[in-house]
Amino acid sequence: MMAGMDVEELVARHPRVFHTMAAVAWPSVQRHGLLSTERLMDLYGLAAAERDRLVKTPRRESTVLRAPGLAPAVIRDQKPMKFIAEKIDPDSSLEQYLAAINGRVFFWASPERLDRLRQAKEYRGDDQVVLHVDTRSLVERHGSRIELCRLNSGAVTQKNHPVRGHRSWLPIADYPYDEYRRRHGRDGALVEVTVLDAVPDVLDLTIKIEGPVD
Repeated sequence: MMAGMDVEELVARHPRVFHTMAAVAWPSVQRHGLLSTERLMDLYGLAAAERDRLVKTPRRESTVLRAPGLAPAVIRDQKPMKFIAEKIDPDSSLEQYLAAINGRVFFWASPERLDRLRQAKEYRGDDQVVLHVDTRSLVERHGSRIELCRLNSGAVTQKNHPVRGHRSWLPIADYPYDEYRRRHGRDGALVEVTVLDAVPDVLDLTIKIEGPVD
């Protein structure tokens, strides 16, 4: 059995994690923190048909949510899931995988991965806000709901990309960091740090904010 990771190792190797959002969503994050897609749909009172449209299949476009008394929020598109139907683990299903994606908040484990997203052609022209979050504080507040992933779970742009499923994320103690580093190198050992459900207090854990936030 592969050895897992401990919190001190995670903090030492990734002292900060990063979340990027469309600038239009910043006022909502100030008020509610970071919410999963499922939690956002609850907050904005989406009807069943609209919820199904947003979570049952990969999203082709980003959606701006609006409701009386609430600032706008954004549910990002899933355009990079081009070949996802062909890359689902046999022990999972597309429905389970999408449910896992839509039920968590995502942070990049490295600034290099953050920059790849910011420079993607779909987003580079957009105003973006980036949160630099203290990893130790995140673990202290939400460690029981943190799960790690070796992949950019939402990017399946090539047919040779690894398979994935709803078990692609693992708790810190079960995450085989050393084994992944040996097999995939430092950049491929850990890509995503995720928190199930929500991080309502994310601004309390944030060290630095980049972008148009005035």
